Amino acid sequence: MVYKILFEVKLLHEFYLTDKAGKNIFEFGTQGSRLSFLKERFENNDENIDAVITFEIPRHAKVLFNNYHLKLLPSYAGFKVAVKVIPKKLPGGITAYEPVNTLPDDLCIPVLAVKKSNHLDNFTNSKMERALPATYYFSNDNVISGNRFFPFLSADIPAFDATASYEQGELLKFGANDYRGFYKDEADTVQWISLSGKAFANENDRILLPLNFYYAFPKSSSITSAVFTIKDNDGNVADKFQFKNNQAYRKILLAIDEKKVFHLPVATANDKLIYTLQVTGNGGYNRTHKIIFYQDEKEIRDSLGLIVMKVKTPVAAYNLLDNGGRLITRKQIDGTISPAPPVFELNFKSKLSFWRYINNRRKDLKTGMHPDFLLSKNGSLISKMPRALTHAATLFRRPDNTLYYLPNPDPYQTVVLENNKMYTDIMVQESALFPLAP
Repeated sequence: MVYKILFEVKLLHEFYLTDKAGKNIFEFGTQGSRLSFLKERFENNDENIDAVITFEIPRHAKVLFNNYHLKLLPSYAGFKVAVKVIPKKLPGGITAYEPVNTLPDDLCIPVLAVKKSNHLDNFTNSKMERALPATYYFSNDNVISGNRFFPFLSADIPAFDATASYEQGELLKFGANDYRGFYKDEADTVQWISLSGKAFANENDRILLPLNFYYAFPKSSSITSAVFTIKDNDGNVADKFQFKNNQAYRKILLAIDEKKVFHLPVATANDKLIYTLQVTGNGGYNRTHKIIFYQDEKEIRDSLGLIVMKVKTPVAAYNLLDNGGRLITRKQIDGTISPAPPVFELNFKSKLSFWRYINNRRKDLKTGMHPDFLLSKNGSLISKMPRALTHAATLFRRPDNTLYYLPNPDPYQTVVLENNKMYTDIMVQESALFPLAP
C-alpha cells in the first residue's frame, strides 16, 4: 500500500510569522524563500497557526475521502492530502504515481479550517461591521470567487472605491502590485499603509453562509421594511422574504429551504453554487451580496473557512494531476523528489491597532516621550500609526532605520474599539521609559 502527497496547503498568518525586526513572511518574493522562513520557525519550535486552527474533513465528505483513498495529514502551519497510488516507471527510469482510483477532473476535495478557540478572531484582520456572518471560501479554482495569483488560494483583493467608506485595516487594491491597508490617524485624516505581498484573505473570499443566518443592518440605519431576494447565477429567483416592523431592525433571521438551493459540501463546486442576495429597504437601502451555501450549520459556524481543491482547473498551474492523470511529483533516478508535490498558500493579515500606553495606576504619563513613534493624548501615549498584532515582540524602527524597544501587548490581548478605531492598551509602570507628568 503506497500513499503519496497529492498537494499541500500552508496557512500563513502575519501574527505568527513576523520576526523581532518587524519583517514578516509576505516580504519574501518567492515561494521557496517563504518556505525557508517557515522551516526556520519550525526548527525553532515557534508557535504557529496550529495553536488556534485544526484541519478536518467535513462530515459529508468522509465518504469521498474513503472512495478515492485520500488521507488528510497535518503539517506545520497547514495540511497535506495524500492519495493511494500505483508507482509507474516512465522512460528514463523516472517514477511517476497514478491514483489507484481515477480522480475525475471535476472532483472537489473539501477541507475545513476549524477554530480551536476565539483567539483567532481577536488578532486576524477583518471588517468590524459586516452585514453577513459569512466565512471564507478558498479554492484553486477561480470559477466561484474570482481571479487569484498562483500559488495563492484567495481571491484578488477588492479595488479601491473613492465613494465607499472603509474601516481600520481594510485591504484595498490601487493597481497592479499596489495593495494598501486603510486607517485614520489621530487627526482623523485618511492614511494608507503599503502592503508587502499581493494575495491575502479578504472580503471577496468571505461568501460562505449556512442555510440559516442573520442579516445585520448598519448601526446608523433605520430600516423598518426590507425585502430579501435570492437569485441563482442565471438571474432566476430562488427565494424571497419580506419583513415589516414598527421599529427599526438591527438584524433579521433568514431560513433558506435547502431544497431550493445548491449547497456544499454535497454539490460539485461550480458556478451553480453562486447566488446573489439583494437586500432593499426603506430610506433607499440597497445592497447586493455574492454568496454560496453550506449545509452543516455547526461545521461552518465553528470554522475559519472551507478550502476546496479541484483536480483540474482553468489555470494549469493549479491542477492537482498532470495531463496523464498522474500526480505532479516525480522520483528521479538518483532518488530525489523533483518536482515536489504542489504547495498552495493562504495569507492572513493581522489586525492593525494603535498601541496605547497607560500608566498602571491611571496617572498621566509625561508628554513628548518617544516622539518618533508616540503622540500624547489624555494622559496616555499612543502610536502614531497602527501596528500589526504579532505573537512575538517586535521593535519600532527609527527614521534612520535603527531599531528601538518599547513594550509590546500580550500575544492574545483583546483589541479595544473606540470611535471606529482599534486600540491595544499596554499598562506600564512609572519608569525612565514612561515617567509621569509633573
